[in-house]
Amino acid sequence: MKTNRIELSRRSFIGLGAAAAVAASAGLAGCAPTDKAAQGNAATETVGSTAANPSEYTPPFLAKPEVPANIVEEKDCDVLVLGLGLAGIAASRAAAEAGARVIGVERQDDIGVVGMAGAFGVVNSEIQKSIGIEWAPKADIVNQLMKDMCYRPNPDFLNYWYDHSGEAFDWFVEGADYELVAKTADNKTTDNPNFLRPIFWPPLEGYDYKTEFYPFFHGTINLNPNMQWGCENCRDKALAAGAEFLFGTFAEQLIVDESTGAVTGAYVHDAKGEAYTRINAKAVCLCTGDMGGNKEMRHYYAPQADEFASFYSEVDVNGDFCNTGDGQRMGIWAGAHMELGPYAPMTHHMGGALGVDAFLQLNMEGNRFMNEDIPGQNIADQLSRQPVSPDPELAALGTKSWQVFDANWKTQLAAQGTGHGFVNYYISDDEKDQYKTVLEGFALGYTTDEMVESAVTLKADTIEELAEGMGLPVENVKASIERYNELAAKGVDEDYGKIGSRMFPVDTPPFYACRFDSAGMLVLMGGLECDTDLHPLDENGDPIKGLYVAGNTQGGRYLVEYPVTVGGHSLACALTFGKLAGENAAAGI
Repeated sequence: MKTNRIELSRRSFIGLGAAAAVAASAGLAGCAPTDKAAQGNAATETVGSTAANPSEYTPPFLAKPEVPANIVEEKDCDVLVLGLGLAGIAASRAAAEAGARVIGVERQDDIGVVGMAGAFGVVNSEIQKSIGIEWAPKADIVNQLMKDMCYRPNPDFLNYWYDHSGEAFDWFVEGADYELVAKTADNKTTDNPNFLRPIFWPPLEGYDYKTEFYPFFHGTINLNPNMQWGCENCRDKALAAGAEFLFGTFAEQLIVDESTGAVTGAYVHDAKGEAYTRINAKAVCLCTGDMGGNKEMRHYYAPQADEFASFYSEVDVNGDFCNTGDGQRMGIWAGAHMELGPYAPMTHHMGGALGVDAFLQLNMEGNRFMNEDIPGQNIADQLSRQPVSPDPELAALGTKSWQVFDANWKTQLAAQGTGHGFVNYYISDDEKDQYKTVLEGFALGYTTDEMVESAVTLKADTIEELAEGMGLPVENVKASIERYNELAAKGVDEDYGKIGSRMFPVDTPPFYACRFDSAGMLVLMGGLECDTDLHPLDENGDPIKGLYVAGNTQGGRYLVEYPVTVGGHSLACALTFGKLAGENAAAGI
């Protein structure tokens, strides 16, 4: 029996692009007003609280700081952008190009970019059209996204994304130096490290989203090696248009005109929190990212996300700042309020050696427990319900299930679902040169013998040996596989309803098993309630003048569940609404 100890493989990160993106409004510091303003889907019992009713309790993280006294400098501008991740850098450039005097503030040393992020689910850009990409109709996609999120988001935001994200993307990369690769598996033809290519394009032959339980819509395009060069392109164009950026600078609170309630600037400080600058502005854009790195906020608003918080700390392992809800708190102190939940943790499970393909899954009791034909985001949800392993080592790793398949996996890939985290194409050793570019990247649905053999956790010649290696009750495993094989022979999943064409017997050695641990959380979606002009709303539902919001500080986009129906949707929205926020702020809309 072969055993691989894999803590986090390359394939584990296949879809971070879409996801991580989100943290793509990297940002600042801060801290807010009334109990009503704090309401979202707050937990009934909160950290440090003895109150059963959250409306009777103001959590410590909403304690508004005093107005700073040690102001050493004062600046003036038309548009102040707080947070220079993807949304913020887009807002800065858009406002500057509209003729506004722009100041951007970022607590990192440069623009905030997530290294693994690059997938943009933008629709009908000229770049996409030039390589033959055509998206499904708006009604199909928007309605599916709304269904995926239990119809909680604002559909007007999704409509705007569909209608305007393509033009935003063309604008985003305009003038940059890159190569355009027409198909996912095509090889590059130049040595330019920066290139664009679609993901999962062209679609898997025979794939029909209309027949899928969880459909995937094709057309997403990816910046490689990541979105850094696109954001730098935006940064440089913003600077060329006259924008001023303050890096290593933290925003603490907004300035509000007491007579009108309008936001008129912000107080920012240096890394030591000693020297403050007052920045006066006609408009302020909050683009400071999500709140997943603030454990008190996370627990208060979305306690269901606590188990997924392993990716987060205030400062990550590279010394970069994570997002801690600064913009949300600053907005609340200025009179805004959080949107109603439930909030949506982005918890992409990227599966094992064969991604999240619909092979048999067994929990830590050796029992099958679900329809395996679902994306990784939903796999993460279902794993939350499974028992903890009795093995202390596996329990510490968060292992919740094992994916099991046999020697026939190569011929079964084409029958799998497609999209975020799925593997559909086997490349033999003598074909590798034909797929050099895709295999050197995140593979994006392609795999080889070497990749599978290096990524599987266990390999055995008998089911008994495999069960023992997984640490599962042998008789339970045998019974589960016998039942699964029986259903596969019938072509009907009488237990969980998986489509019959994806039911493959586990009967040909060698047998493989991949450990599925609890997913990590990339971002916690949940932001300030806002109107379609991107003004946060006060407790009466009126827009707060002078204040705009975009990126993961913005509410109304993702609730209940982050959808993977469209790959890279989060990055696309951060870009599209960041650009809109900058345009509206410059115009005073």
